[in-house]
Amino acid sequence: MGTSRIDEVLAEIEEEATQYLAERAEGTLVLGASVRGERHVRCLRSPGAELAPLPDADSVYEIGSVSKVFTTTLLAVLEGRGLLGLEDPIRKYLPKHLRLPEEIGSLTLRQLATHSAGFGSVGKQHQRFIDEETRGTEPPFGVYTHYLRYRKEHLYADLETAELEYPTGKGWLYSVLGMGTLGHIVELVAGRPYEELLKETICEPLGLADTGYTLSTAQQARMVTAFDRLGQPCPNWYHDVMLPQGGLRSTMNDLLTFTEANLKASADGDDSELSRAMRLTRVEYFDGPAAYQGQDDEDGNDFVQGLAWRGLPRPTGRAWWHPGTTLFYLAGAGVDEHAQVGFAIISSHRLSLIDRQVLHPLQQDWFRRLC
Repeated sequence: MGTSRIDEVLAEIEEEATQYLAERAEGTLVLGASVRGERHVRCLRSPGAELAPLPDADSVYEIGSVSKVFTTTLLAVLEGRGLLGLEDPIRKYLPKHLRLPEEIGSLTLRQLATHSAGFGSVGKQHQRFIDEETRGTEPPFGVYTHYLRYRKEHLYADLETAELEYPTGKGWLYSVLGMGTLGHIVELVAGRPYEELLKETICEPLGLADTGYTLSTAQQARMVTAFDRLGQPCPNWYHDVMLPQGGLRSTMNDLLTFTEANLKASADGDDSELSRAMRLTRVEYFDGPAAYQGQDDEDGNDFVQGLAWRGLPRPTGRAWWHPGTTLFYLAGAGVDEHAQVGFAIISSHRLSLIDRQVLHPLQQDWFRRLC
């Protein structure tokens, strides 16, 4: 794709993004593409916005489940160091005192990382926290604090009482519980807090100064505030043990740097520890989810499953994608090795299921059109 065509496609995408924001008060959205090393960033806000300032490439957003591809990269790094194996059962790394059912203890790290373990979305204890907040029996009311309240001991209790919704390896089911367990095991194996390991292993080598969970005073000043339909500011989400599956914050510049590093890892044959890990996360493990009992993912698309990454069919090969959602934010990141395109989107507007159903398919469509 030539420069003029890239500019044309970006102009089309920007117009569609503007139309999306025109129907949503106080929304913001940042689009970013790295096309053969050249970056293109578009920063937008709702046309009638009065409270939400125009973001830039260093504005900080919650990125939700895009965190999962950072976590599986850490998993692959530890595998490369010989500290764990993808086919190892989870009981090998969890505390020995846990009374895990055999079918739970025998689940492998790869099955957690590919959503093929058969876990439901959340555990029983976690669901109880969500229900308490939703029903107004535990303040603050709403669904704002259940991730923060959910601690290591609750995760262990959920694993001890877990029941599989599909036979392991026979179905695809997106699981917060599974990825949260995987992230906790990464911490246990490394003997380090997740964020500390993330900073040392990924962020510092790549120069990702604004990707993490704990924000400095300066980063807090750049954190984009989401607003509800009444113009009231919305709270951020906070995490404890489930941080690795969806609690990271980042910027457009950092996400583009991360996608560029993934592209470089495949393009130049770099044999560094981090590049090997990035390549491992984008191995095709199985076709899914439509290949499993007729399931589709939440956006109605079929894909090939990597370690968290989803491989999207392209005429020239696979492009890889992962969406992210929190209570009030949407995000997504993707790479196409053949086209040498990295793409990311972050938005502060996610106030209903409809927003996810509209914007997530748009994100993938915009990404495909640039490849």
